Amino acid sequence: MMGSLGMFALTFMLCAIACADWIPFDQLPGATRSASIVENFSRAPTEAIRDVRWDMAKSALWFRKDGSWSIVDLKSGAITPAIEGDGTAPASSRPRPTRRTVMAPSRGRQQPIALSADGTMSLESHDGNLFLKCDGGTKRAVTTDGTATLRYGTASWVYGEELDQTTGMWWSPNGEQCAFYRFDDSKVPAYMLLSGLTKLRTEVQTERYPKPGDPNPVAGLCVLDVKGFCADPQGDPSTHIRTIDVGTNDQYIYGVEYSATGDQLIFHRLNRHHDVLELCSADSKSGVVRVLVREEQPHWNQHLPEMDFLADGRRFIWATERSGFKQYELRSLDSPTVVALTTGSFPAGRIVEVNEDAGLLFYSAFPAQTQINPQLMSVHLDGTEQRRLTPDDVTYARFRISPDGKFFVASDETISRPPATKLYGSDGKVIAALAQSPEDVWSSRKLPPPELVKLKAADGVTDIYGTLHFPSTFDPEKSWPLIVDVYGGPYFENIFNRFSAPRAECELGFVILRIDNRGTPGRGKEFEDATYLKLGGPDMDDQAAAVRQIATRPGIDGSRVGITGMSYGGYMSALALVRYPDVFKAAVARSGPMDWRQYDSIYTERFMRTPEENKAGYDDGSVLVHADKLAGKFMLIHGMQDDNVHPSNGWAIAQKLYDRDFSFDMLFFPKAGHGGYGQSEESAMWTFFVRELKASPNGAVGTP
Repeated sequence: MMGSLGMFALTFMLCAIACADWIPFDQLPGATRSASIVENFSRAPTEAIRDVRWDMAKSALWFRKDGSWSIVDLKSGAITPAIEGDGTAPASSRPRPTRRTVMAPSRGRQQPIALSADGTMSLESHDGNLFLKCDGGTKRAVTTDGTATLRYGTASWVYGEELDQTTGMWWSPNGEQCAFYRFDDSKVPAYMLLSGLTKLRTEVQTERYPKPGDPNPVAGLCVLDVKGFCADPQGDPSTHIRTIDVGTNDQYIYGVEYSATGDQLIFHRLNRHHDVLELCSADSKSGVVRVLVREEQPHWNQHLPEMDFLADGRRFIWATERSGFKQYELRSLDSPTVVALTTGSFPAGRIVEVNEDAGLLFYSAFPAQTQINPQLMSVHLDGTEQRRLTPDDVTYARFRISPDGKFFVASDETISRPPATKLYGSDGKVIAALAQSPEDVWSSRKLPPPELVKLKAADGVTDIYGTLHFPSTFDPEKSWPLIVDVYGGPYFENIFNRFSAPRAECELGFVILRIDNRGTPGRGKEFEDATYLKLGGPDMDDQAAAVRQIATRPGIDGSRVGITGMSYGGYMSALALVRYPDVFKAAVARSGPMDWRQYDSIYTERFMRTPEENKAGYDDGSVLVHADKLAGKFMLIHGMQDDNVHPSNGWAIAQKLYDRDFSFDMLFFPKAGHGGYGQSEESAMWTFFVRELKASPNGAVGTP
């Protein structure tokens, strides 16, 4: 008899043969037309405002379009071309930038070197220890007890991935101090990946990766007296290091920076349940820690609320969700006084500009009837005269504010209408149209425009939004299969009412739907918290409810529905065939976590708490636990080098389906991480959908 290992090898071989039976994407029926449409659409004219400059002394706005400057009179709105070659355009006046973003060397990692503000000194973290190069050029060890699991000046993958911590060392503005992590993950279980799978010998990659309920890394903060250390080349480095009392061990410490004057080391402290967030500061001389802001939520907090210091380096704008909607407050490092800046039963979006000369905060928010259309708003820095500045229920973006705060430039668009750029007064009235893309980009190309759709969530009450894309040959008198392109998870919204080009895949004979279900951000805490402790519940229910509503439209065949997504979307795709096989007939799951016990602690516990605290929630949302219910046509795709959603997720669901003797397609890419599979993925996936949903470019039921 063949052993279990031999049977597994045979099964894998048969699956590999089946999965290899794909048609290159560019050879699928309709692909040639899709390439032509995409190329033709890419040449469509669009608004082309590249530069905007204000000349308030002459009450004028300069803007550059198609390489040429024009001048707008701010009073009359009259537009005149600037003299050809005129070099008298005002200097560019960009607003003061908000907090600086530091890019990590790779996903989930921290920068290994930090330079002082003047560039004369550097602190470097490698092999667990810190090394300082003083301004004289000598490099010395700051720490010597670092190991593979006790590291200085760096954190771990999970801190980079889930807390956006891309740095582990922070210089004071004057270069006299440098703060750094003392990061201990010795109790965190290791996860091992095999690399070099296509080579003669494999290698082991080890990552301390905490899964839900595991011990978490312990993050501490230390401060080095740089001046004293550099002046004492023969001394004991530890005498120049102060440890900051950041609190208990089972918490997260991140979002670290010095105040503008260097007197305060600011950091975020978040408890393991994510329901209590504190913004703290440590006095740079005494090390005494105090709490500047405390945010407490019944469920979970955004881990990095928007925060922007004013020019004095003491006052800062802070985003709070205490009311259930994101709003802004004005706070100070020196006073407990809080000024509520914005209010409303709708969330703020982001800070656009702080104009301290005019005493105004400009920000985007969502007060429009279509709840995903961002508007420009303003409020005085004393919290008075909050105003909506943009007039229409469309998406506004690319804001440029005049120095006196009385005028602004903005583009407006919808999913089917290209952006137009206009000059407005602070009363919201249009002063001048600066650029307008042609409105007939669809009819002139004989293409059906995409649609923004508003549907009802599974609760029958809550509005949810989505987008629909159609093939160029769409005829409602014919029958077209539907593909749901899903993400659906917390922290990321995917539906925007922005101008959208055709989707090439539609030309294969599909209508493509995307939906932002309950549990996604941008609609307030009640909407976002709907999936708390029950990932895979209301979010999956909403996707199915959306399909049922769309399937009532002429031309949409509700009996031929496929679903695909990546990461959380891969999870939703597999779950769709578990929970709603009556709605979804085929799924391609890419790099999805198949059981939330398999993912990292920070992300998962934020929404689910631990498996010990929420066993029912983990079980209910698990594809693995309910793998016996999976029905329909299924394709599984994963990367063997995925250090985010580990390949064990894919192997686990594969084994469950093997145990059932359930036929499915599978592609495992030996060199791929979390995505990055290349053209073969597209070819295999769309061949699969064309075959299983019997798609045809002309709306007739057929096969490739």
